[in-house]
Amino acid sequence: MISAVTGSGDATPSPSPAPQVLDQLRRRVDAALATALDQLLPRVEELHPSMVPLTDELRTFSAGGKRIRPALLLLGFEAAGGRRLDAVEGPALALELLHTCALLHDDVIDQAPTRRGRPSVHEAFAARHAERGWQGDADAYGRAIAILLGDLAFVHADELFLSAKVPDQALLAAFRRFTLLREEVMAGQALDLHAATVRSTDRELALRVATLKSGRYSVARPLEIGAVLAGADDELLAGLHAFGDPLGRAFQLADDLLGVFGDAGTTGKSASSDLAEGKRTLLVAEAWARLDAEGRARLEAGLGRSDLDEAAAEDLRTLLEDCGARAATEQEIDRSSSAARAALDGLTLPPAARDGLRAVADYLGRRSS
Repeated sequence: MISAVTGSGDATPSPSPAPQVLDQLRRRVDAALATALDQLLPRVEELHPSMVPLTDELRTFSAGGKRIRPALLLLGFEAAGGRRLDAVEGPALALELLHTCALLHDDVIDQAPTRRGRPSVHEAFAARHAERGWQGDADAYGRAIAILLGDLAFVHADELFLSAKVPDQALLAAFRRFTLLREEVMAGQALDLHAATVRSTDRELALRVATLKSGRYSVARPLEIGAVLAGADDELLAGLHAFGDPLGRAFQLADDLLGVFGDAGTTGKSASSDLAEGKRTLLVAEAWARLDAEGRARLEAGLGRSDLDEAAAEDLRTLLEDCGARAATEQEIDRSSSAARAALDGLTLPPAARDGLRAVADYLGRRSS
C-alpha cells in the first residue's frame, strides 16, 4: 500500500519529504518567479494605485507551493537532452502561474474558505470590503477580485512562456501542447463539477476526471512540453506520456484521499471540505459499489452538505473506510504508480534525468501533504 494514505485510520501519516531533485528545482523556480513578478506586476501597479493590494496578494499567493509542474517541465527538458535550464525557465514559470490561476478560480468554484493555511483570496478581499464599509456585496466583490487575479496570472503565463530561448519551431510546438494542457484541465474541472451536480457514482468518470485534472495537467503535459522545447522525437514523447498519465492519476487519487483523511494542519485545507462539496471521486465510486442500500443512503445524506460538521464528516470517513473504498483507492494508486514505473524503465534517458524522474515517481505516489 502507499504509505502516504494508508494506516489504521487512527493516526495521520507524517509528511513525505520531497526528493532532493524537486527541492533543488523548487528553489530555482521560487527565485525565478519572484524576479519575473517584480518585472511584470509594476506595469499593473502603474495603471492605478488601487491595483497594489491586488498585486501584493498575487505575490503572496504565488510564494507558496511545491512547484511540481514547472519542475517536471525542467526534468522533461533534461530528459530530451536539454542542457541550459535558463533557456526554458519562462515556460516553467508559465505553468506555475497557470496553476495560480487554477487555484484562485477553484477556490471560488468550491467556495473554499482557506488555501495553504490562510484565508482564500476571495475571502480575504470580501473581508477587506466589509472592513472598509464599501458599497455592494462583500462576498461578490471578493469572488470577482479572485477571478480577475486568476485571469491576470493566466495572461502573464503566456508572456512568460513565449520568452523561452529555443528555436521558434520548438517554441510553437510546445505552446500548442500548452494550449492542449489548458483545454484538458478546464474540461476536467467541468467534468468534476458535473459529476458532483448529477451525483455520479461512475467509476470510469471518476478516473477520467482524475486523469484530466491531474494526470495530464500536473505530470504528463509538463514533461512533454519540456521535452518538446528540447526537440524530442515522437517516440520519447509517447514514452513520457505513458509514464506521466498514470503517475499523474496516482497523484490526483492520493490528493483525493488527503481531501478526506488528511490532516488540515499539513495540507492547509479542511479535511471535510471535499465531503461538504460533494466531490464525486474514485473513493466515492468505490464506496457506492460496495455499500448496501442503507450505506448508500448514509453516503448520499452526508455528501454535499454545506452544514457538514466534524461529527458527520467522521461518520462518512468511517463509512468509506469500513466498506473498503479507501483500500480500493489505495490499490488503484499502487497500480497507477507501478504502470508509471514500468513505462519509465522502458525509456532511454540520460542517467540524471532517469534518476530524477524515478525519485519524483516515488514521491508523487506516496505524498501526504
